[in-house]
Amino acid sequence: MPIDEVTSHQLSPRCMRCMLDKYIDAGPADTSWRVRSDYMRRVLRTVADNSDHMTAPEISHELSLIREAFFGISRDFTAEKYHFNELLLGMEDELANRMRASDDPLDLAIRCALVGNFIDFGPTGDVSEQKLIELVDDAAHMELDLAALDDLKRRITHARSIAYLTDNCGEVVLDKLLMEQIRLVNPNARIVAIVRGAPTSNDATLEDAQQVGLSDVAEVLGNGSNIAGTCLSRVNEETRAALRESDLVISKGLANYETLMGRGANTYYLFLCKCTLYVEIFDVPLYTGMVVRGVETAD
Repeated sequence: MPIDEVTSHQLSPRCMRCMLDKYIDAGPADTSWRVRSDYMRRVLRTVADNSDHMTAPEISHELSLIREAFFGISRDFTAEKYHFNELLLGMEDELANRMRASDDPLDLAIRCALVGNFIDFGPTGDVSEQKLIELVDDAAHMELDLAALDDLKRRITHARSIAYLTDNCGEVVLDKLLMEQIRLVNPNARIVAIVRGAPTSNDATLEDAQQVGLSDVAEVLGNGSNIAGTCLSRVNEETRAALRESDLVISKGLANYETLMGRGANTYYLFLCKCTLYVEIFDVPLYTGMVVRGVETAD
C-alpha cells in the first residue's frame, strides 16, 4: 500500500469513511429527522469540500464544531487527563531507575516515550490502564526499526537545538523522561517542548506540562492551536520559528505525523499504529511502535 495515502494533500478514502462513521450519527436518538438531516448534510458537505486540502485532524476539528453547534455534544477530558498524568508520575521514579540501570538509557527512554502514545481517547473513547502498564513494562523488548532508532539516537547526541512535539496527557511524563536522557547525552542542546495551545481531546496542554514538571527539562511552548497535530497554518509564529530553527524535530503521535509528514527531513516521528490504515501501510500488527524518518516532498 502506498504511503502517499496519508501524506497526500487529498484525504485518504478510508479516513473519510472513518470520520463519517464517527460523526454522521452523532446526535441524540430523539433528534427530529429534520435536524438530523440538516446535520448530516453539514457533515457530508464539510468532508466533501475540504478533503482535497485539509488534513484529517483539521477536518475532525471542523466536524466536532458542527456536532457541538447542533447537539451541544462536547467532552471535557480534564479529569481523565489529570488522572493519567498522576498515574504516570507515580511510575516516574521507577522508570528513571530502570533507565539509569540500562545499558542504553537513551534507547529505553525513546521506547518508553513511544509506548506512551497508547494513551489516546480518540480511537476507542477509553484507555486500558492495564494494557498501558504492560506496554511500558515491555518497552525494552518492543520490535522497532533499529536503523531508524540508531539514526535518531545519533541525531540526538549531535543536535544543537531540538523541538519536541508532544501529544497526549500521561504520555508527556514519558516524554519528560526522554528529555532528561537527551540532556544527559547532549547537555548543550536547547530543547523546546511544544504542547497544544488550548484543550483538544486528551492532548497535553500548558496545564498538563505544569502538572508533570515539564519545564524542569525543557523550554515549554503552547502552539496557539486547539487542533490535534501541528497544522503549520494554524499554530503561532513561536511554534513555526521553533520548528524552523531546530536541527532536529521529535514528533509524537499520529496527528502530528498526518499534519507534518513530508515537510522536513530533520523530523523523526514516534507513534503507535492505532488504526487499520497505518497497520496496512506499514504492514505491522496493531499497536506496533514506529520510528519514521521524515522526508522532503516537492509541493
